[in-house]
Parts: sequence; C-alpha cells; structure tokens
Amino acid sequence: MFVSHRYQFVLFPDPLNACPWVGPALRPWLDQPVASSRNGNAGIPFFHGMSPAEARLAFDVQGLNFGDYTRIAIIRNPYAKMAQLYYRIAMTDPLWRMRDHVGIDIPRFGRWLRMTRPDGLGAGYRGSARWRRFGAWSAEHWCGPHVTHTVRADAAAEELTTVFDKIGISPAFGDRTVHEPTGQRLARLYDSESWALIRQRYRHDLLRYRMQDCQRPLRSLPVVDDTVIPYRSVA
Repeated sequence: MFVSHRYQFVLFPDPLNACPWVGPALRPWLDQPVASSRNGNAGIPFFHGMSPAEARLAFDVQGLNFGDYTRIAIIRNPYAKMAQLYYRIAMTDPLWRMRDHVGIDIPRFGRWLRMTRPDGLGAGYRGSARWRRFGAWSAEHWCGPHVTHTVRADAAAEELTTVFDKIGISPAFGDRTVHEPTGQRLARLYDSESWALIRQRYRHDLLRYRMQDCQRPLRSLPVVDDTVIPYRSVA
C-alpha cells in the first residue's frame, strides 16, 4: 500500500502486484513509511499487502480519519487474475513442485478453482502467504466499503491519472501496458464449468470490467479440457 497524509490518499495495489510501476511514480508524494511485511519494521503500523479493511483499522489506531482520504484499489480481470494465481502457486508451492518432480499430476485448473474461495482463505490455507489468500478475493470482498475508487489494472495509468488530477498531483506513469493472459492461454485452462464459476463468484469485478467486453475475445475460441500447464513451462 502507498500513503500520503499531505495529499490524503491511500492506494492499494492488487494482491498479485500487476502494476509494480505505481509505487516509484508516486514516491515524490508519499510521506508515510510502509513496512515490507506485516512484521517487517517494528513501530510502523502500515505494511505492503495490507488489505483496505486492515488499513482502516490501522488508521483508527493512529487517530487518523480514514474517511478523509481518497482510497484507491487496483483490481484485475478475474479470468486473468485466477489464471496467474494458479501459475504462481504451481511455481512456488513446495508440495505442488514435489508432486511435479516425481511425476504426480498437480491439481488441474478447474478442480483447483472449485476449491478456492472469493473471500476468507481464498486460494490459501491458514498461515499461507497473503498474496495467495487475498489474490483470490473478489473486488467486492477486497474493497468492500473501504475504498472510494477502483482502477482496472489493464487501464491503470489512464484511470489513476484521472483520480490524481482531482487530488492535484501529476505522477509520471507514462504509457504503461499490463499484459494480462488472454486468448488461447486462458482457453487452455478454462472449460465451461470454470468459466461459469468465475461469472458467478466475481460478478462485481466483471461489472467493473464491463463483462460483455471482456467475454467477447474468448467466445470465438474452442472450449478445451482444463489440462494442467506444468509450472516450469510458465514464463
């Protein structure tokens, strides 16, 4: 998260950090130290990966009025987000990697997706990394009533510029493009059941992404079996 008390804004990157260029561009206006992790720096009440709900509580503890701040969250196209989350777990989970190493299949995408939740433990378990838990949360549960603006990751530079113009600052985001997995790469993972599950669980996200627009590129692609893509093949 990124905080400016002088300009009264808080920005929450998406839990998988699709836009890593945001922090450096905002640096001239940031005046609140933020720890690298929950236990990163003693005495610093804010840390990267903090959810909007946790930030609200931390502001209250510090005697600051969270409601006085412009609160911005970057959200993702859920089809692409859940695909990336699956790839990242496949690359980092010790059990998944061990299974792959000895020739035992790791969970297929469709089965894995059904076991995740858009809230609570998300795609993790008690004690797992925050990106794994919050990465699967829907925008509805991640943002809740705690933010004033949601910004789409693949249009973040343009939409953030609009928000910060109203605040009165001009970060140099430049011409940024977020390359989400689309087309054939997503079609390799999604079958009709998993496609429908995303539409059911992430309705709020898809409305923000104009669902009819983000569906169209995949409608012409054949539905294929959700064959697993081994972690070592993921770029």
